[in-house]
Amino acid sequence: MMIWMLLGAGIIFGTDKLDLHLWINQLNHPLTDTIFRYLTHLGDGIFAGLIVLIIFFYKIRYAVIGLVGVFGSGIFSQLLKRLIYDDHYRPSKVFESLADLHFVDGVILYSRHSFPSGHATTAFALFLFLAFLAPYKWVRAVCFGLAIVTAFSRVYISQHFFEDIYVGSLIGFTFMYAAIIFINSKNWGDRGLLSQFDSKK
Repeated sequence: MMIWMLLGAGIIFGTDKLDLHLWINQLNHPLTDTIFRYLTHLGDGIFAGLIVLIIFFYKIRYAVIGLVGVFGSGIFSQLLKRLIYDDHYRPSKVFESLADLHFVDGVILYSRHSFPSGHATTAFALFLFLAFLAPYKWVRAVCFGLAIVTAFSRVYISQHFFEDIYVGSLIGFTFMYAAIIFINSKNWGDRGLLSQFDSKK
């Protein structure tokens, strides 16, 4: 995560926001259009909610961690979008009279509430949560990779600028990391809903 934080900060401060987006936008290909069109949904709140719901059946404490981390960060991100950075426009609006962007077929583009990216926030919170649950290092590495790729998909499909996904990733990571540290330190909720049903038989 530290590498991502430093690399992302370097990209933001070392490049022009619009030039960077144009460069990324020119990297389009029909195959990656299809991949990122669907991959971006890994950052949906509904998908994250389903994962947390499944965990409730196995260990309540872990599910509460996921609930607080994912939805806490999501709510915080939405508050920033709508109350503080309401005037931050998305790429399709910003480039409307500046340049012709490549758009991915089937993607509904929005014009406002660009900063920060809610999908990037959710993706980093969710995949840090799954990495926390994972027993193997290679699985944790895959989770981190999926978080980055999901966040990047928001830039690829021109829903967000790079700075949007970068700050979103920091929000998601921070909330989930705090939830893991504080909630997992308590010795409770080791049983899941399935075990509750079994005990009543």
